Amino acid sequence: MKPQTRTIRAVIFDIGGVIVKSPFLAISLYEQSHHLPSNYINVSLSKHGSHGAFQQYERNEISYTEFINKWTLELNDVTANNKAYLEYLTRRHLDTRMVLPRTLRVDAQELFTRMMKVTEEPNECVVELVKWLRRCGYKVAALTNNFQNDEGKVQANALAKLFDEFVESSVVGLRKPDARFYTHACNLLEVSPDEVVFLDDIGKNLSAAKRLGMTAIQVEIGREQEAVDTVKRIIRTLGAFEPKL
Repeated sequence: MKPQTRTIRAVIFDIGGVIVKSPFLAISLYEQSHHLPSNYINVSLSKHGSHGAFQQYERNEISYTEFINKWTLELNDVTANNKAYLEYLTRRHLDTRMVLPRTLRVDAQELFTRMMKVTEEPNECVVELVKWLRRCGYKVAALTNNFQNDEGKVQANALAKLFDEFVESSVVGLRKPDARFYTHACNLLEVSPDEVVFLDDIGKNLSAAKRLGMTAIQVEIGREQEAVDTVKRIIRTLGAFEPKL
C-alpha cells in the first residue's frame, strides 16, 4: 500500500508580519534611534513567556493603562533585561563582551503607538494570496495575537471580511503558541491540523503549529513573496481543490 499523503483544505494566516507589515520593524527602528543593541526589546518581550504585560494584554486580561504601566516597568528593568540579553547572545554564539545599557528610558506608549502604525500597511502579495485561495475553494482564517483597543478593533473590522474566520487572542482569551488556540481555529474551519497550511513570522508559533501536524511556513520581512510562492506550490501538490488562475 502507498503511504497516505496529507490533503490541504485550509490555510491559516497570522496578521502582523504576514497580512500586514511587521511591528518588529518599528521595534528595530526604535532600538536604532535609542542606541539599543539589536533585538534588545524583542528579548525583553519574550523573556516573560506567557506572563508579561504584552502577553496579558493580548489575552485581554489587563486594561490599556495597566498594560502601559506594567510594560514600562518591564522594558526599563535594566538588570533583568541585560541578563536576558546576555543569555540570548550566548545561545546564538554571539559576542557577549558588547557594552550593554547602564540605564533604560524606553517609552512604552510611544513604542506601542509606532508598532500599531506600521501594521496599518498591508503586504499586498499576501492579501492577494488569501483572495486566490478563497476563489479556489479553500477555507482561510486569521489567527492573531491582538488587542481590544481602538486600533486593534479597527484593524480587525477592516481585515475580517478577507477571511472565513477571524480568530483573535483578545476575544478567545488564548494566544499563540498555546496549542488550544490553533485547535480552536481548526474547529471553526471544520478541518484537522494536518489539513492546514499555517503562516507566521515567529519561530515559536510555527513550532507549535508543526507539533500539531500543520504545514508551517515562516514569513520573513522583505521576503513575503517567497512565502506566497511556497504556499502555491504546496496547494498545487497537496491541495484538495483545483487551483485557479
